[in-house]
Amino acid sequence: MRTKIKGLILVIGLWIGSCVEPFEISFPQGKKILTVDATIIDTTEEQFFTITESESRNSVTYSFPIRQARVEVLVNQTEKVLLTEKNPGIYALPRSFQLKIGNSYKLLFEKSDGTKYESGEEIMTSVPDIDRVYDEFRMRGSETQTGYDPASYIYLDTTDPADEKNNYVWSWKLWEKQSICKSCVGGRYFTSPPPLGKCESEEKYKDVPYFDYACDGNCWDIFYNKTINVFSDIFSNGKPIIGRLIAKIPYHLREGALLEIKQQSVSAAAYRYLKLLVDQAQNTGSLVDTPPAAVIGNIRNVANPDEETAGFFMVSGVRTLRYWLNRENARESEAVPTGIIGHQIYYEPNSLPPDPPRPPLAPCVPGKYRTNVKPEGWID
Repeated sequence: MRTKIKGLILVIGLWIGSCVEPFEISFPQGKKILTVDATIIDTTEEQFFTITESESRNSVTYSFPIRQARVEVLVNQTEKVLLTEKNPGIYALPRSFQLKIGNSYKLLFEKSDGTKYESGEEIMTSVPDIDRVYDEFRMRGSETQTGYDPASYIYLDTTDPADEKNNYVWSWKLWEKQSICKSCVGGRYFTSPPPLGKCESEEKYKDVPYFDYACDGNCWDIFYNKTINVFSDIFSNGKPIIGRLIAKIPYHLREGALLEIKQQSVSAAAYRYLKLLVDQAQNTGSLVDTPPAAVIGNIRNVANPDEETAGFFMVSGVRTLRYWLNRENARESEAVPTGIIGHQIYYEPNSLPPDPPRPPLAPCVPGKYRTNVKPEGWID
């Protein structure tokens, strides 16, 4: 049976885009936990930290931004770089800020009530290039609640430097072409009110499972990895890393998809933290399992070290490669695509006079999981 993890509620779980994001685990009702999402990578894009306070009420977790904090990054124990609050609880590094290999970095921040926090010191390490990416199609590829679905297994090769210790984190982001931008249950889609329109329940369609509506223009759905993929070269320093499994991409469509793979280097402390998260997530919950330990990050209250805080300040080198998954090997098999929307497409039938022409098209609403902008590297 699963043992409760005392005190900690939000921990770093997924490396999505350019930073880590927290996810929830159980914690005592009414307890407030300070949560910090702060990762710096070697990019020229603007980078942000998020500082929030979370509280559980009636089994629901609420998150509140920490506003008007003074947030700084200490470089090589001498230079302080001040961040600017762009939105409540979201603090931006200067666009000119860049990581340098060998430099040390520490996060410092002070809340408006004077409470001070600091992270452990992180040292920027190098990360090798991704040498090769390739895929293999499997009929029994990804496990589901009812069995196995076909999937493409994505692998990479990289060359681990022989003269240094390296710890790796891999993540991915997938674009799939979407043709359905709205589904309505028990009713139909109407384009009013603009710009998004809405589904409206209608008595005569109450027994209809759903109607699907085609996209008004190009649209891509975006998927992200949901597991942590970490590796240390402690026992294989300097040896090539061959055939590292990066992703299991479901066979959504017969057409190709675009995959972005990130290879990141992290410190030994960050690796241990992420590895502990992996080990706890894979806990089967049997009676002989070792109970999960409290996952404590590297951020502490200067005056009260016993205060439990969530999150881990990290610095990371990153190498990115975009790979076109053509799915030719899938099409050569007898596999049937599972679809991208989770059900068979069922369009609203065309209307007959005197009704106005239907069905309408639905807009592709951009966001974290959808875009109407053609991704770089997409092949039509």
